[in-house]
Amino acid sequence: MDIEIKTALDGIGDQVKQAIAKYEGQVKDAGSAAVEVKAEVVELSERFAEMNRVVSDIAQKQTAAPQTKLIMSAGEEFTKSEQFKQLVAGNVHRARLEVKNTVVGNSTTVFPAQVPGIIPGDFKPLTIRDLFRVIPVSTNMVNSLREASNTNSAAEVAEAAAKAESAVTFEQYNVPITTVAHWLKVSNQLLADAPAIVAYIETRLRDGLAQRIDLQLLNGNGTAPNISGLTDAGNFTAYTATAADLLTDAINRAKYALWALGHVPDAVIVNPADWGAMERKKETTGDYLYGMPGMAAGVNPFGVRVVLSSNMAAGSFWIGATNTAAVLYARSGAIIEMGYVNADFTNNLVTIRAEERLGLGVEKPTATLYGAFTA
Repeated sequence: MDIEIKTALDGIGDQVKQAIAKYEGQVKDAGSAAVEVKAEVVELSERFAEMNRVVSDIAQKQTAAPQTKLIMSAGEEFTKSEQFKQLVAGNVHRARLEVKNTVVGNSTTVFPAQVPGIIPGDFKPLTIRDLFRVIPVSTNMVNSLREASNTNSAAEVAEAAAKAESAVTFEQYNVPITTVAHWLKVSNQLLADAPAIVAYIETRLRDGLAQRIDLQLLNGNGTAPNISGLTDAGNFTAYTATAADLLTDAINRAKYALWALGHVPDAVIVNPADWGAMERKKETTGDYLYGMPGMAAGVNPFGVRVVLSSNMAAGSFWIGATNTAAVLYARSGAIIEMGYVNADFTNNLVTIRAEERLGLGVEKPTATLYGAFTA
């Protein structure tokens, strides 16, 4: 194609030269050129200029367009190689061509792939918080009265006889609102250049709050600023274990002990290792007591839902009527804030803080049982 274009350009160029020579000759001999000669010069000049413009456009496009390298087969590469030409010419007795189809990586040829997002670390299941009712509050303390004791003296009475007197006593019950919080620092460059990482950091901060809250709701000792959790002294009724009981035996005993007091338990919190040991229990015949491994035995022995939590001490369990035993008071949800602290501004850092405010009110300790499941 390049040879054809060059030939066409050379042809028009020669015609232009001839027309100009003819024009100059007439001007020299007669003092002027014929109209036809003038028109021919103009026409050929315009054609030559147009051809040059077309060639220029093609050259620019070829420069701008990516150069496509044709991929040849091994046979094509061999027949086009210099070694093959020398062999055909009789100059050599053997030709060899190495076709490279394997690239060994090094610092300049290895191009790492970027996986979108971030591969997360471990996120422990959250199981305790969802057990209880949530009541929004707008203060830092919830004050209430709860029943301390009840003496029911109701009885049949003969005509004109004195009636029995019953008694109910109350006590003040206060639930402080606790702040659970933590923070970390990131650079301004990270905030600007890696929004996905910042979003992941916020997720981690929120999960950190949730993990701590799950722990506190179960095991908080009530000493300020700790939450008074389900297993804190005064928040439960002690369970009396029976020797050689399995976990499911204890769940059954506790269920009907609470029924006797007028409470219908709906959840039991156990350590995952204890429940796993329960699932592995076998009869002397080798059959599993809690159902064959290939069958969905469920996790609701005697109609009580099992809630697994690694925060529950191994060997112990908590069982209760969650809809009446306790309530979660929420002052605020998880809040993420950013700002400068101390020398953050001059150090190009930003502090990210996450916090949540809440409290747990165990309103009916008699609706729960807690303790070791075997003596």
